[in-house]
Amino acid sequence: MPDKTDFYRRLNIGTGASEEAIKKAYRLAVRKTHPDVNRNDGATQLFLDIQEAYKILSDPNRKGDYDQGRDPHDISSGILTAIEYSQEALLRLEEPQVIYSLVDIVSTKDEEQKSVDLPLNISLVLDNSTSMKGPRLDILRAATKEIISDLGEDDLVSVISFNDRAKVLLTSQTQPSDVQVETALNDLYAEGGTEIFQGIEAGYEEIRKHPTLNYVNHIILITDGHTYGDEDNCIALANTAADQDIGISGLGIGIEWNDEFVDQLCALTGGQSLFVHDLEQVKEFLEHSVASLKEAFSRRLTLEVTLAPGVKMLSAFRILPEAIPLPIQENYSLGILKKHQPHRVLFEFLVDPIPGEIDRAVIVSGEFIIKKKIRDQVIPITLDRTLSSDIENLEPPPPEIFKAISHLTFYRLQEKAQQDIASGNPGTAYQRLLNLSSHLMAKGEDALAKIAMNEADYIKSHNNFSPTGKKQLKYGTMRLLLPEKI
Repeated sequence: MPDKTDFYRRLNIGTGASEEAIKKAYRLAVRKTHPDVNRNDGATQLFLDIQEAYKILSDPNRKGDYDQGRDPHDISSGILTAIEYSQEALLRLEEPQVIYSLVDIVSTKDEEQKSVDLPLNISLVLDNSTSMKGPRLDILRAATKEIISDLGEDDLVSVISFNDRAKVLLTSQTQPSDVQVETALNDLYAEGGTEIFQGIEAGYEEIRKHPTLNYVNHIILITDGHTYGDEDNCIALANTAADQDIGISGLGIGIEWNDEFVDQLCALTGGQSLFVHDLEQVKEFLEHSVASLKEAFSRRLTLEVTLAPGVKMLSAFRILPEAIPLPIQENYSLGILKKHQPHRVLFEFLVDPIPGEIDRAVIVSGEFIIKKKIRDQVIPITLDRTLSSDIENLEPPPPEIFKAISHLTFYRLQEKAQQDIASGNPGTAYQRLLNLSSHLMAKGEDALAKIAMNEADYIKSHNNFSPTGKKQLKYGTMRLLLPEKI
């Protein structure tokens, strides 16, 4: 329920929210709390509370009177945001300039204690194509059985197998019996080709059997294959799933699966994408995925951004809770907001020259939307910088963002080397990987440095990456973006 003592909390906005932000928060709250669509206990009172808050905050005079009489200590939304920049000011230049911004959002302990825990609604979508025959399926059966046994009494789970068609092995339910699970997994045997759309569509339908508003909803995809011809359908379904607060995480086994495609599926929905060469890591992935979902403070976190005129977004990279590159867009699905851990995104912007009469320039305005069980919470944010002509006396970037940008450079080097190969420039790729190897060695990442060196030698001989080394470098350098304490 909204806080009865504070109108800002009722609409889940900050005290500095603009008139447009207030209107948008009100429209969002009405859609979620209207008694016609919200049948939870207390929905009518919740709706009336929101009406009362909007009536005051939408009227400038009444809002001013309310602000004057408001308890200044009662202003916390329970959600904290922090922003760091690669430079303390934008420079007065006659050419475009690049600036990075590191954006954090985290729930406070007090807010977490007041929140309603959400049970899980997960669908395990398992590739059982011919290439999974033998140890891969054996380990997958054992890991799946163990994960299901560890779920809570309110958690929903379904199991899907797919090759060139999908089969529901275990329909969505709570606490399936050992016999049910055993029977379902005995029907998991290798046959056919690989069509990922068949699997994730079946998983999506199982999750949609229950009201997604009341759960943390997630499809966990495990595959070793390269899907063909259904990529567009998969991307369309991922976008639909994101709109329904359903995330997708993917694990690729071996070297044949399409990592760029699975990365895209996961990034669109706020999930994670990982690669394993050692089959024993399959169990670790499942355990980590489910444990991470159990830490949810919300069923979904999104970030909507509007670029200021003259600003272009060059890249976006989610660093926490799991590192993954994000597609450049206006609405970002960031997955769940976890308890006790921030969500962190690194943005890279290109800013055109700024007119001389402007002393402070907005780069981006936007808002985080935290989707909870009963209502959504909106946290406005603005990225802006003052203007300075004093280039020499600017302070260096804070350590945290400096480290993030430095580690992003490692990822970019292997990414550019892949682009070099695709463009027919293996010599340039070779030099980049030598450079990457030396930087990794200097950082103390000896194992990853050796992989980079071996790939450079492989490219010199074969004019291409080795299938394993390419993925090891990509996901290894992505891992480096995670803060060391994580």
